[in-house]
Amino acid sequence: MQEIDIFDEVMLSRQLEVQKSKGWDLDKDLNWSGGVDLSKSLLPLNQNNMLFPNATSEQKLVISQLMGLIVASSIAQLEQVANDLKEPTWNRFLRKYPVNPELFELGEHFYEDEMKHSMAFNRYIDSFAAQVNVDPSDLRQFLPQANNSIATQIYKLNSLAGGMAIWWLIAAVEEESILIYKYMKGMKGSVDPLYYQLHKLHFEEEVRHKSYAFMMLKVHEEFSNTPQSLLLKKLDFIIAEVLNLTWTFNQLFKIRNFKKFENHHPFFKTLASLEGMLGQRNPLEIINCLFKDTPYISSALHMSEQKHVKELLDRFGVPSIPLSKTKTVGELCTA
Repeated sequence: MQEIDIFDEVMLSRQLEVQKSKGWDLDKDLNWSGGVDLSKSLLPLNQNNMLFPNATSEQKLVISQLMGLIVASSIAQLEQVANDLKEPTWNRFLRKYPVNPELFELGEHFYEDEMKHSMAFNRYIDSFAAQVNVDPSDLRQFLPQANNSIATQIYKLNSLAGGMAIWWLIAAVEEESILIYKYMKGMKGSVDPLYYQLHKLHFEEEVRHKSYAFMMLKVHEEFSNTPQSLLLKKLDFIIAEVLNLTWTFNQLFKIRNFKKFENHHPFFKTLASLEGMLGQRNPLEIINCLFKDTPYISSALHMSEQKHVKELLDRFGVPSIPLSKTKTVGELCTA
């Protein structure tokens, strides 16, 4: 991992210039008028497909689309949460430990991008809802939501106590977003063009500003040295892991009861047919599949296995929860 000097004002200023000059426009740079192509997948699936081993091609397509919506909603929600917690987790912190104007300006631009990304993924969900003949609010019943969640309140309390758990989550979410586009890149022809374009633009900006989480953790390491903050430095990542695990599983339990929308569109009828397949599985077996062999969900649950996050953990000497290993997302297909 390349070490970033938070005191190098010239480097920080140059980085800000690059981010501003390379930024994309929500309305102009995405082809919203083309809508969503429902004949295309959204995310590549693992060839093993242990959660639905006997799924038909039609069911696999819908699984891919549901996974894509879950990812889109998760990104939109978590980037919105980051912005909602801007005051206690960033503004208040840098007022207490001012480094230089350049680091602050980079942060302002970081949050502007986060809000743009959240709006873009929410807009995609709205477009998908229109294609499957439901109101966006009905579609969101099945998708991750983080507004006013207990996890959000705990992140706020952690920050007010001097912790940085939210920045560990941000580091992990940004790394996961980068990996998702890399998985999609080799399957461009089979992916909905709008969904692919959105992830490509998101990937480009995440790569440019993923170092900001490191910068904030670095400020914390340099300046915050009270007994309480020293303890939180060892606990913050574990707090983020626990909150991520509980939030993710709570959101996944929402993915059910598609039958009431069966008559709206074949998408929901096919999803409803998968509920019976899940009902035949042992709950512990389902949890094991989610942990070890479900694309995107498994890797999101294992924050400490992400390469960039691992490097940060080693760099700051921070422990993590010893979770069972996930299989590499590895071989992907859309068949």
